[in-house]
Amino acid sequence: MTVALRMLGIAPGGDAGALLARMEALPGPPMALLRAGGIAAFLQEADAPAQALLLAKDRAGLLKKLAALQRRLEAGCMAGPFLPADPGAATLPAETWPALLAAQAEAAARALADHGGTHQWDVILRWSPDRVLGPARDRLQGLGRAALAATVSGLLAEARMARLAALRAALAPRVLAVAEAPPVAEDTAIGLTVRVPAGGEAAIEAALFAMPGELTKEVAADLRGPLPPLSFAAVRVAAVPADAIDRAWSLLELPEAVAPAELQRRWRGLAGRLHPDQAGRDADPGRFAEAAEAYRLLHSLAGEGEVRRAALAGRDACRLLLPEGL
Repeated sequence: MTVALRMLGIAPGGDAGALLARMEALPGPPMALLRAGGIAAFLQEADAPAQALLLAKDRAGLLKKLAALQRRLEAGCMAGPFLPADPGAATLPAETWPALLAAQAEAAARALADHGGTHQWDVILRWSPDRVLGPARDRLQGLGRAALAATVSGLLAEARMARLAALRAALAPRVLAVAEAPPVAEDTAIGLTVRVPAGGEAAIEAALFAMPGELTKEVAADLRGPLPPLSFAAVRVAAVPADAIDRAWSLLELPEAVAPAELQRRWRGLAGRLHPDQAGRDADPGRFAEAAEAYRLLHSLAGEGEVRRAALAGRDACRLLLPEGL
């Protein structure tokens, strides 16, 4: 039976053995270490399809497995530079991983250098409903049930929106990024997920102190982290459509075999003609975008040696989607 492996993340190869030992000491499936160039990928056995189906019906068991996975990801995050993988989009047959990682080791090393030294934090603020409803007590008296419910809901929503806007305004200039999806959904709480350099939580604390005092009085702050920056810079496995290689080859007008330097030269020449900022008659924003994606695809699959159309077309149809530079 084919064993599937889920990638947890990528770290520098030098201390990979020590990090693997720390991660293996935590509860979870057996792990494996795969080296390529100067990096190492940390993988663990994925659930077999039948077991995954059972877990989908066993909420307690599923939560336990997710918690164990989270602990291993946090161990990687705390050890130093670590680029996490999306747990839901980084599982492949074991025999597929070596060639895939080898082909993209250089790009993965660049992504690790750009993103591996950052952490994710959930910043959550909570307050008592009395803080909002107390001053409006006279206004609420005498209202019917429906009117009372609507008024209370409106007051609580106003309080959330005011605090959320203030929190976002305070955090935005102090952190690397703010995620769109909130980490909490409660009547008397708001939150934002932010990204900071490793050890940069002081910026979050400074943002909280910078918020207007009337919005933070009797408000409790809950900071959850440091966490791997899954909301901002996760590695994913993406399927490559069967005709994508041929289409990319045609768009870039490549010969059957081409060296990496020649691939880059041809892309730059085509980009110079198609770029929308060019005044020439060949300028074409749509075709430029397609050609750019074609180059990214072939560059990510090619590795360091000569790129052969037949070899790429015959390879397992998947690649790593790596976060772009900061």
